[in-house]
Amino acid sequence: RERERERAHVFTSCSASSGDIMPGSKSTMSETRKDESDHGQGQKKRRTAPLRIGGVPEHFNFPFYLAKEQGIFEKHGVEVEFVEQKLGTGAMIKNVKSGELDVCVALTEGLVSDIAAGSDLRLLGTYVGSPLCWAVSAGKDSDIKSVADLKGKTFGISRPTSGSQLMAYVMASERGWDPQTDVKFEVKGSFENLRASVNDGSTQAFLWETFTTKPFHDSGEVRRVGEITTPWPCFMLAARQPVITSKLEQLQKALAAVHEAVQLFHHDKSFATVIAERYKLKPEDAKAWYAGVNIVAERYVSETALQRAVDTLQLTGVLPPTKVDIAGLIDSRFAEIQRGIKEMPLYSAKSRPAFLMALFRQLTAANLVAGPIKYTQLLPYDQHHYHGVQSLDSLIASQALTSNSRVFNVGSGLGGPARYLAGKVGCTVTACEIQDDIHRAASELTERCGLNNLVQHVGGDFLQVADTMQQSSYDLVVSWLTILHFSDRPRMYKAAYDLLRPGGVFVASDFYELGKLSVLQWKTLYHDVGCPGMPSSLECFQHELEVAGFKVTTVTDKSDDWRQYTAERVKAFQENAQLREVIGEDVHASQLQFYTLVRDLYASKNLGGCIVVAQKPMGW
Repeated sequence: RERERERAHVFTSCSASSGDIMPGSKSTMSETRKDESDHGQGQKKRRTAPLRIGGVPEHFNFPFYLAKEQGIFEKHGVEVEFVEQKLGTGAMIKNVKSGELDVCVALTEGLVSDIAAGSDLRLLGTYVGSPLCWAVSAGKDSDIKSVADLKGKTFGISRPTSGSQLMAYVMASERGWDPQTDVKFEVKGSFENLRASVNDGSTQAFLWETFTTKPFHDSGEVRRVGEITTPWPCFMLAARQPVITSKLEQLQKALAAVHEAVQLFHHDKSFATVIAERYKLKPEDAKAWYAGVNIVAERYVSETALQRAVDTLQLTGVLPPTKVDIAGLIDSRFAEIQRGIKEMPLYSAKSRPAFLMALFRQLTAANLVAGPIKYTQLLPYDQHHYHGVQSLDSLIASQALTSNSRVFNVGSGLGGPARYLAGKVGCTVTACEIQDDIHRAASELTERCGLNNLVQHVGGDFLQVADTMQQSSYDLVVSWLTILHFSDRPRMYKAAYDLLRPGGVFVASDFYELGKLSVLQWKTLYHDVGCPGMPSSLECFQHELEVAGFKVTTVTDKSDDWRQYTAERVKAFQENAQLREVIGEDVHASQLQFYTLVRDLYASKNLGGCIVVAQKPMGW
């Protein structure tokens, strides 16, 4: 073990109370001891062994180095050794169980698989909130043009239950395919064999991590026909329960320090250059990665993400088809199960991607699932805001949009409004969507419509994305029922304000509290609508925008109109037997549940809605 340790790349950071080891000095597997005087009384103390955290030697683990180099571990009074693990998640889990590591930063699906199978590991929280992206590759001369062409085809996989098989099942589920009959598999082993298989015709496609595959796309050996991302955050932290108990205080200090380092990492954009130099990346690639990665280092763990991981692992045979207690996967002293936007019945049906399943099943039924299309052909399927195209035409007229206009759409969903604005008037639109799977679907549809020269899709949290965009450059920032999802509304308003040129306009259609919402109604809004709060009145809404610097020009109360609209939507949805047959009973029931609860909230006259138009003043 000593020899193995010498081969590992280890750094040590020292707590404020452990001045005997200098930062960067070598440590040993045995506990280091140091005699200290206790306030001059001659008493001896034994120094606490450093906390050993393992992770792969890749750029998303840079905040651990940052915490050491900036003295953040020292500030929090904890000594940490970060041990690079080159063999991945399986090896890390093994090392945690053997005591080589106290904590590991590993792939979510690997950790969930081990815990659900009965181990004493528990999740401590989410480290990287971004998903892992897998490229879908076909042969260089094959007739496969898009993911839609792969239904019923054979996928090459490295081994049974591997990530390459796991993600093929995820893709089938999102597309509304039957995972048991619409995808087939053939084991090919190595990455080299997978590439050969799509060219010799023994398989039609394979999935592999996107950056690893890129050189072979660039060379023309294989063709990229699509991509799929994990429907769960890619990396979480985990430790054994006995270790959590015995090193509780150390863990608390270490995780607090890592969280602080992550905040610093995201705040200082010069770290993109550091990443490029340290990990030998092209500066433009490092900048793109830095802009898109969402390292969160937080206690919150998505309930739907964990359930999706369990369901997929059971589908592939990694886990038996028995009920798994999702809450039992975490250690509640550190982690907290969170219900977010993905938990809304509109988007999820029994942890399955209901929103996308409905979309692709409708496109399949309309013979629009593949090939070039016009944006107007998508209008029955991609307009989910109130009053659809009618509201968009009103926006075009009221804001006098032209081909010279620059628009930013917050919470762009499937991209329907963005495509309509670009297609109708020729304006450029930046469409920002936080849900990665929906963002990917929107990008695919826009490309098929030939509008990707006018519509730029950006995946991520608007509050982070806005920081990477050119400030004071947009004519219009528009949001349809999106502000309700923000817990920090003032920060959202400030981000929109900064994006606008002087004289630019912010148009928001959103909730406000019309009456007095009950505790039960607030719980419904939080758990099923993803709404943590809203302005307490129209006057409050206006005041919040004015505090952010806006001049509010109009506030239109739409409560009565939206009350009628949501009631008619439920009635039409219930009576549409053909739609129920196309999208499936489970998806239909889930979406009907969502539409009904929103109707009932408006019907109570405690929930109101409005359209607010606010301008960024000219000058200063």
